[in-house]
Amino acid sequence: MDLSHFYSQFRDETTENLRVYAQGLVELEALAPDDEGRRQQIDAIFRAIHTVKGSARLLGFEAIGKVAHTCEHILGAVRDGRRELNRVLADDLLKGGDAILELVSAAVDGRPVTVDVDALAVRLGRGLSQDEKPADALESTVLPPAAQIPETQLLTRDAQRSTLKTQDSRRRSAARQTVRVRVDRLDKLLNLAGELTVGRQSHAVHLQALEELADLITQQERALITLESELRRLRFSQSQRESLDGYVNGMLNAGDRAGRIIKAQLERFGQYAAHSAQLVEDLEQEVMAVRLLPIGTLFGNLPRAVRELAGDLGREVALVLEGETTELDRKVIEALSDPLVHLLRNAVDHGVESPEERERAGKPRQATLTISAQALGSSAQVTVRDDGRGMDPKRLREAAVRKGLLSADAAALLSDQEAVELVFTPGFSTAQLITDVSGRGVGMDVVRTNIVELGGQVQIESRLGLGTTITLVLPLTLVTTRVLLVETGEHLFGVPASGCQGSIWVYPERIRTVEGRAMVDHDGVLVPVVRLDALLEIGEARPLGHRRVPALLLGAAKRPLAVLVDRMVDEREVVVKPLGALLEGQRRYSGAIQLGDGRLALLLNPLSLTQMTRGTALAAPSARDSAPRRQRLLVTDDSFATRELIRSILHSAGYDVTTAVDGLDALDKLRAGSYELVVSDVEMPRVDGFTLTSRIRTELSLAELPVIIMTSLASEQHRRRGLEVGAQAYIVKSQFNQSNLLETIRQLLGG
Repeated sequence: MDLSHFYSQFRDETTENLRVYAQGLVELEALAPDDEGRRQQIDAIFRAIHTVKGSARLLGFEAIGKVAHTCEHILGAVRDGRRELNRVLADDLLKGGDAILELVSAAVDGRPVTVDVDALAVRLGRGLSQDEKPADALESTVLPPAAQIPETQLLTRDAQRSTLKTQDSRRRSAARQTVRVRVDRLDKLLNLAGELTVGRQSHAVHLQALEELADLITQQERALITLESELRRLRFSQSQRESLDGYVNGMLNAGDRAGRIIKAQLERFGQYAAHSAQLVEDLEQEVMAVRLLPIGTLFGNLPRAVRELAGDLGREVALVLEGETTELDRKVIEALSDPLVHLLRNAVDHGVESPEERERAGKPRQATLTISAQALGSSAQVTVRDDGRGMDPKRLREAAVRKGLLSADAAALLSDQEAVELVFTPGFSTAQLITDVSGRGVGMDVVRTNIVELGGQVQIESRLGLGTTITLVLPLTLVTTRVLLVETGEHLFGVPASGCQGSIWVYPERIRTVEGRAMVDHDGVLVPVVRLDALLEIGEARPLGHRRVPALLLGAAKRPLAVLVDRMVDEREVVVKPLGALLEGQRRYSGAIQLGDGRLALLLNPLSLTQMTRGTALAAPSARDSAPRRQRLLVTDDSFATRELIRSILHSAGYDVTTAVDGLDALDKLRAGSYELVVSDVEMPRVDGFTLTSRIRTELSLAELPVIIMTSLASEQHRRRGLEVGAQAYIVKSQFNQSNLLETIRQLLGG
């Protein structure tokens, strides 16, 4: 469901609440401290800003919610008598309201935000003691008092201030030597550099054609000389002999002149092509240098993210960052952001043990999570390593079977490494409770998919009890892509070199059949074998024959797939073009490439091909009722606005939705009818959400009924309480996202 049609209503409502808020502050400032109407006025202001905060968080406007929460917290201190509403504080609070209005307009209109939310939060937090500051809004942005800072850190900070005075003049001087360029223009420059690379290949094709032409002229001259020699053995009249000699000499002279011209042009064009190739290479290097950014720009937000996540989950984690100066293409860094966050969340939530569990295992209470980056030739490696519990292959096999991703027999045949790589399977998760952090089975799948689309690889190693290491191998630049060109039948395809582990010869007599699948031994490992044309469903099925056949090894290095082709053509640098909207939904091909001779070739997606092949080993999901009956859901919340919003989202997604005003009302409705799933708040009158879930399991004996708890309670203690009473998912309202809610429901219902 698209929430955008709620935006206008939200803007109108927020504008009115901010009017009440601003007018109330001005009037409150004029009231005497002992005025009877003072408390009533503060309550009205408090309610207005509280409504803004709640609505903003529900719609996902986190910046608005943060500023509103800070203002609300300060007003709470004023209401309790812990702060005095003087002119300075009133000005700050009014500016906070102005900032919220600007943020609302920017969010609704889809334009860039000009408000520095963190700086504003610091400004609003002036005068609050450390205990009074709202933890979720100010903790990460306000510096501790100087008395609490070690002397060495104070000296370092003084030295930094001194350095910044000296550096300010240098920055102004450097600013005069720089110019700002829009990112889209850099992207165009990147594309043009790539096109020149294709042009360089075209030059190579023309140069080869000239060389072939020179060879043909040489062959023609030899043929004429041979012809002249043969003609001399024949008897001709004097006039005929003179005529033939004239023709032959003329042809030889013409061939000689053509040969000299071709040789000269070949030399000139060869010099031009070499010079052009050097210029293109230099341009590529310069374009790459312009677009390169240190990966430290991505690392900057990770310490706070790990700290907050560890705090929410009750973990103690020390984050170590290494190789911040390693440079990558800007687009690579942008695309790496989400996968890296997924890896961190997975490491903290699944990999790292609780402090008590680590002590029992003889480990330090504080876990160490290390993220390192280094450049290796034309690629870079980003490694995420933890010293946590590691992955248990047995548990992974059991989880795959439990979720219907593998049959028990297929799971038993997996090696430990293959079992570890199950974490990359879409829908796979070992979490018992679906939360906003984990449990949906999309994190690691997103990591591999995004990295492979960049032309990279994901490698995983895990040792039970010692930890897990995940290595991302990434290209330094996206100017060009190195591909292997192969032929199958009459079709030409490209395969990213980064997705290919190498090539082998497959001999028909060495192919074995294991469980109905063709396999070949490679370095002591049985590798599945499949023909590329059969995999792509092109052309007629052909027997392998009796001759050896080339094959590409696609997929993970420890679990490759041998794809048979007819011919290995070439390896070269190319520019990959998108396929357009018509073909963007398919996953077999990741783009198209134009060759130097003008031909086009589709670029294969190695990850998709390996998944298609291994899909035969996956157990088919159990058949479900395909009738168009709408599944019945029960939404329980004591807030009318929240109930209606959730009901509207679920109804638009095709569900039959019933609402309940609290837990007791929900129990009555569950006794009167049947429902496939329950979504419930926690803090409700009469019967709260935890009690409701517990009574669903015990009193109503509905042990299999999925329950999603959706609340503003975000602590790890409350999450554990939700798991204990029998909830399958736990969603925090401040992090509400309708797509996550719908995906969670689909997963719990088996859709």
